[in-house]
Amino acid sequence: MRYNNRITLIRKSPPADPLHDRPTETRETVTCLTIPITSAQELSVYGLVNTMAYEVHVKNPTLPVNEIEIDGAKWTINKTFVNRKSTVFIVSGGANNG
Repeated sequence: MRYNNRITLIRKSPPADPLHDRPTETRETVTCLTIPITSAQELSVYGLVNTMAYEVHVKNPTLPVNEIEIDGAKWTINKTFVNRKSTVFIVSGGANNG
């Protein structure tokens, strides 16, 4: 696979003082392969029939991630598959879906 795109993985950790502080956000830019999900059957399996969805393949297993940023737009992670040599995120949302 060619990992020729770049995305930002966003991890959020809880604040030390939940009443006054905000969660801290850690960002990491990684290379990836982005594949749009266009098959109606696949979209129905993931429950994403009315939204735009992508498969994002990242080399190596990664730590848990809360959101992904692609070209400045934040995407919601619906499913995560961790393999021996890669991680696959099924994401939806982004700029076109609000």
